[in-house]
Amino acid sequence: MVNEPTGKASGNPPLTEMAQLAKLIMKMGPDIDLIARISGQYKETIRYRYKEKILAKGFALQARLNFEGMGLRRVVMTARLGDTYMPYAKEVFTAMNKLCYLTSAAELMPQGTYMLHATVPSQFTSDFTQFMKRLEQLGIFSSIEFYNFAWFRNVPMRAEYFNFDQGIWEFDWEKPVEHSKEDHDAGFEPFSVDKIDLLIMKELQVDATRSLSEIRETIKAVDGIDINYKTLAWHWIRHVQEKRMVNGYALRWMGTRYDPTSEKMVFRKHRYMVVPILVRGVTDVERVNLVSEANKVPFLWSEAAGEDYYAQFAFPVETVNFAFNFLTSVLAKFGKRASHYVVDQTNSAGFTLSYQLFDDGEREWKFEKEEILVRFQNLIMKIGEGSGSPRNSA
Repeated sequence: MVNEPTGKASGNPPLTEMAQLAKLIMKMGPDIDLIARISGQYKETIRYRYKEKILAKGFALQARLNFEGMGLRRVVMTARLGDTYMPYAKEVFTAMNKLCYLTSAAELMPQGTYMLHATVPSQFTSDFTQFMKRLEQLGIFSSIEFYNFAWFRNVPMRAEYFNFDQGIWEFDWEKPVEHSKEDHDAGFEPFSVDKIDLLIMKELQVDATRSLSEIRETIKAVDGIDINYKTLAWHWIRHVQEKRMVNGYALRWMGTRYDPTSEKMVFRKHRYMVVPILVRGVTDVERVNLVSEANKVPFLWSEAAGEDYYAQFAFPVETVNFAFNFLTSVLAKFGKRASHYVVDQTNSAGFTLSYQLFDDGEREWKFEKEEILVRFQNLIMKIGEGSGSPRNSA
């Protein structure tokens, strides 16, 4: 039997061996030798279950980076592209990832607006907001709204509610999940990074199942940087691991993964309905209650809170009626302050952290507003001249 993690919140179902394995993988990554030592099981058994019941079933494994430790803050917006640029959504959002810290964009149905996430150095959040408003003035966006959060988290999979043998969720809506503070990351210590650290982290964001040798070859192919293996391994051990640059690992049960070739998120279609909710201007009491309510189901994907509140759920499609009854009960008291959407998963883009914007010589993040605006204006001119081929997916 697995000895760690041993505890479970009172009222939650007991952990099966597969759920225990999943939780260990989310804590320490696919370190089969270490998991075998902790669990007291044979390496061959752990390796078989990991490959056949997790990876072969469409689960992706990605690092949960310690953005706060790097001095990065999540900014969430809802925005609508100007009519001229709607067919070029992918080009616009890809440029924003490389130029101004955009990390995801998801089209919302039926509004046709996008929910945008940016992971921005804290010292540049005001500059970033001004820059986005400038893009609105230029007509790239016809509207944009900002939401304010003090923290953001990706929620670990509630593996105890998932049947890994049958590939289905087993959750009784009348028996809510017991939520505790232990479900959240335990704070952070600020740390410095360099370009090699960031290259390792962005590859772990894409696919954390690869060996360090495979990561080295990918960095060489994608970024044109040939890092000596010993140097890479030193950075992995002395920086990424010892400084806790990775908070853990996301077992992406929804089947999403980042495809670096197309620069898009790839989804298992028609399996899950993705629903983000937003609540404006919450009090301290309302914030606590929203966190408590949102965490009562195992389908919470990500969450943020501060002056406003945000949560994104991924409900199995067969639970739609239960899901909307649940959302109605959570949001009813907030009236017009609350909104919810359905994500068009085919028109969504996900990116790694904007590692290109780190100046390794000065060891600091950069945000040159005027230079970025010039480059965006050049992009606008190319689109206006029809030099790009329109794509309807982002």
